[in-house]
Amino acid sequence: MSRPRTPSSPRRLTAAATAAITATITAATAISVAGTIGVGTASAGPCSEMFGNFGSLLEQQTGAGMATGSSGSSGSLGSLGSSGDSGSLGSVSTSLGSSDRSGSLVQQLETGSLGNGLSGSLDPLIGSVYGMPPWITGEEGTVPVLRGPTRFLQLVTGPTSPNDTISRYGVAGTDLGVMWDNGDAVDPEILMAFGDTMGDCSVPGDQWRSNVLFRSETPGDALAGGIRVASAAQDQDGMAKSIIPRVGQPGEVTIIPTAGISVNGVQYLRYMSVAHWGQPGSWTTNYSGMAYSTDNGENWTEVPEMARRITSAGEPGAGAPPVDSAWNSAQMSSFLKVEEGPGVGFLYEYLTPSGRQGAAIVARVPLAGSPDSEDLEGAPLLEGVLDPSGYTYWDGSTWVDDIGDAEAVLPAPASEMSVMWNAHLGKYTAMYSQGFDSIVLRTADTPWGLWENATTLIDYSILPGVYGGFIHPWSQGGDLYYLVTTWNAYNVFLVRTDLDAVFPNQGVRRSQAATESQTEVVRQVPVSELVNGVVPTE
Repeated sequence: MSRPRTPSSPRRLTAAATAAITATITAATAISVAGTIGVGTASAGPCSEMFGNFGSLLEQQTGAGMATGSSGSSGSLGSLGSSGDSGSLGSVSTSLGSSDRSGSLVQQLETGSLGNGLSGSLDPLIGSVYGMPPWITGEEGTVPVLRGPTRFLQLVTGPTSPNDTISRYGVAGTDLGVMWDNGDAVDPEILMAFGDTMGDCSVPGDQWRSNVLFRSETPGDALAGGIRVASAAQDQDGMAKSIIPRVGQPGEVTIIPTAGISVNGVQYLRYMSVAHWGQPGSWTTNYSGMAYSTDNGENWTEVPEMARRITSAGEPGAGAPPVDSAWNSAQMSSFLKVEEGPGVGFLYEYLTPSGRQGAAIVARVPLAGSPDSEDLEGAPLLEGVLDPSGYTYWDGSTWVDDIGDAEAVLPAPASEMSVMWNAHLGKYTAMYSQGFDSIVLRTADTPWGLWENATTLIDYSILPGVYGGFIHPWSQGGDLYYLVTTWNAYNVFLVRTDLDAVFPNQGVRRSQAATESQTEVVRQVPVSELVNGVVPTE
């Protein structure tokens, strides 16, 4: 989701270019999606989508003009549009070079020398965060071994993951992992919605998808052993499908899930229509949409009336309300369901603007009257959580009808948020990306706060390029389990934090400085060295 990309029309790389830069996500892992599940049906190939848009980022950071195909050498990136070897990515033989990575452009990207007079690195983190991450230059990503109250436990998606997401579902790289309980007392599962997803770049056809969904049955008391994916929402070819497909509308580059919840046996998903990927941590949207599923997340129906539109692009469908700038502060979401009895309670929705720079406000809507599966067999019943007029907003002292009167409950910067009750702490917890301070946690006695000061769980300064932070709903003990993504590996990891170490003395928090000093990176381990996706200890 945080990919620093620019919008582009769906384009294909030449076979030579594909072979040159995208042999694998990890060189040590054989990807055999084509022979196992066939060719996907997405409208844009993962290599062209992911690689072609790095131009904007590097242009913004270096002034090298790579978005237009100029990096100081003729034809370096070409036009990204022609079908010959000398246009789609410039001259493959002279710019990108062969798969052994001897080409001039790849070397320049890695060393930071683009002939633009900057002399030095494009960024201290080039090759792993803002520039060319390992998985795009034909290398594998890495995972950190941490020392302290927080540690990475397992690779959930991608190469070496025990979930075998490549051969089972055509998922070699993805991010986020928004989680929620499906609400089924007979067959309880955790549903996990992921963002932009890559398949096997080396096979003919397109395996890029805007979003996918997995299901897990792993009990909360077994999370120390990792998350096991039981199934996925799938196409007929066996690949995990886009549950909310991008349909190629002008001004829309992708659709990203931001929140999910179950109410009366119906699954609800909030998502954002992305208009433009900008600088790292910045992006713009067209609208926030909502969809529902009555079959445990397999198929989804969008509800145009629930769209929060801020541009006229990315049309959400007939019946959508008009564009309204008041929705600028409500483009990304996190759901919290608080039930006080059967059908009594509220759905709280934490709202942030596009990108990672904004503050969070909170809305709520009564659960009473929300439709069940039978109510949704025909036209959607716009009641309960599907009633756009039923939402009210916290203004600092009471609930009001006008979003313009809402006051921030969590200060900027806050984004990619996950809010849940935690039984061990006896408090509500809010986890989110705090700009470039990375993954933080706050606690409160009520859903609207006041929220305690942020405690950093994973500091961006020791682990650049980490983002997300989505709490596992069944994680209620002293160990807090959650998912994060690293840009380095572009896959999702299960992480555990010892809450008693972070919040000792029955919830009296340590100083932020003391907490941050406790967690450090011991070393980086190549993804290919993980056995069953398990991240080693020291």
